Amino acid sequence: MGTRLLVIALMLLPGAASAQDRTPERAADAAAIRAHIESIFQAFIDKDRPKLEATHGANWRGFTPWSGGVIRGRDGYMSQATFPEGLPKGQGMLRYRMSDFDVAFYGDTAVASFVADIDVKEGAEEATRKLTLLDVYHKAPGGWIQVASNTSLHPDEIERLVSQPHVLTEADRAAVLAAREAVWRAWFAGDTQALAALVPRDLVTIAPGSTDFGTFESTLAASRGFAASGGRLARLVFPRTEIQAYGNTVTLYTSYEMDLSTGGTTHTDRGVATEVFVRRGDRWLNTGWQLAPTGGRP
Repeated sequence: MGTRLLVIALMLLPGAASAQDRTPERAADAAAIRAHIESIFQAFIDKDRPKLEATHGANWRGFTPWSGGVIRGRDGYMSQATFPEGLPKGQGMLRYRMSDFDVAFYGDTAVASFVADIDVKEGAEEATRKLTLLDVYHKAPGGWIQVASNTSLHPDEIERLVSQPHVLTEADRAAVLAAREAVWRAWFAGDTQALAALVPRDLVTIAPGSTDFGTFESTLAASRGFAASGGRLARLVFPRTEIQAYGNTVTLYTSYEMDLSTGGTTHTDRGVATEVFVRRGDRWLNTGWQLAPTGGRP
């Protein structure tokens, strides 16, 4: 009897009613929420936009992996977290598989967490995406409805993406090439302040005919030395550049040709270079390079 009174007293403590409810009788609610989530996946497959509107609360909030900010309201969800109007069935999401499904209840609020593998098709290309999701549900008079959600990339998906080759956008391509040219011109101008902003402290370089690897400090010193000697870059062109992009890392395979004025004479240097760039924030940093001369003319 004393134990029962203790349990009743604990239940009457402030906040007890909002504590996580793990009672077995919530199994039916958990099943209803899972069925609701699966109906959302099916609506993505069927390209059923009215169904997506009906399954989300008017004051919905959430994130997608690429949203970069809070998506507000059902209208925001429909415009930012679904698919373009008119997308045909057979494009976008094709299939899904859910795993590690879990629901925790707090009165009429429930938090569902799970992992989803999504098969998608873009044009003729099919791929699988792995996501982690956390959905918040509220029990309204008409049943459970989703009121918030956070969709994130699974660590396995992040690892896949950072090693996946991709084609740079025109803006990124232009930015990388501009950064490449800025590094060359800053070095030959002896502008070590600009150069220090274009390369990282862990810079590694391999210069023609050298058995030592260059560093951040030695690169800036060589730049100052060239400018102090009276050397000047008169012309610089890159006749050919091939680009490989993997995640935020870009490798340039370049041929170069430049006219250098030193000691009152001008000569032309030609060669090839391998240059590595990494995106950090909104900048492309030149993390390393190797130059190999192919000849020149007096």
